[in-house]
Amino acid sequence: MEAWNAQISLLTGFAAARTMLDGRVGILRTLPPAEKWSIDKLRRSVRALGVEWPKAMSYPDFVRSLSPEVPAQLAALTKCTMLFRGAGYVAFDHELPEGNLEHAALAAPYAHATAPLRRLVDRYVLEICHSLLNSLPVPDWAVAGLSVLPEEMAESSRSANAYERGVVDLAEALVLSTRVGEVFDGVITDVNPKNGAGTVQIADPAVELRVEAGPRTSARRSGSGSTPSIWLRAGPRSRGPTDRSEAGRRVPRGVRWCRADRE
Repeated sequence: MEAWNAQISLLTGFAAARTMLDGRVGILRTLPPAEKWSIDKLRRSVRALGVEWPKAMSYPDFVRSLSPEVPAQLAALTKCTMLFRGAGYVAFDHELPEGNLEHAALAAPYAHATAPLRRLVDRYVLEICHSLLNSLPVPDWAVAGLSVLPEEMAESSRSANAYERGVVDLAEALVLSTRVGEVFDGVITDVNPKNGAGTVQIADPAVELRVEAGPRTSARRSGSGSTPSIWLRAGPRSRGPTDRSEAGRRVPRGVRWCRADRE
């Protein structure tokens, strides 16, 4: 039933987008095409989770092959959201804006329309589509609010994402709290070119972390795709949902990571 509901929601979003484009007034949910480096990072992340992604298989086919009923594949599905970076909203009135008007993950114009109780933009989309489909004037409040709506949604998304990251951090810390002192094998999925710090994916438990190392063992020297061993040690308590490392990177509160071969 939930799968059918999701398909109906997508269909509604497609229809709403087309209605507003034809009427030349409204707001779309857009996403630029994923860049090669982000696809490569995702491949390394899911490989670290033990999920097979054949080189010849496209990203859409890979996503369709995953089952949320399998824990490792559910973790891989969650990792796929990294390709949604850059998503935003584009509003227009009379003139269609230049640039990308499609949602790359859906390969079509799309609009948020099915959750007006929890998402502000949906209220505008529903009101505008109702007016256009019934040959009624679009209410002034709906047109007037379009210019500031993308930034309002961006701000709410930043707040929601920060909260979600904090929840994940706390869950990771709780899962790992009884495993202090253990050494985990992981895969470096990304490297910060400025400081050599690496993003490492642990397979079991499925935890992503940032690791700093000494000058001779930096992630920059190891490179993406290498497999370091990571030592978990206890960290100080924090007042907020997450602690920050010296470089300001997010780490689960109550735990600290370092390379097992760190100098």
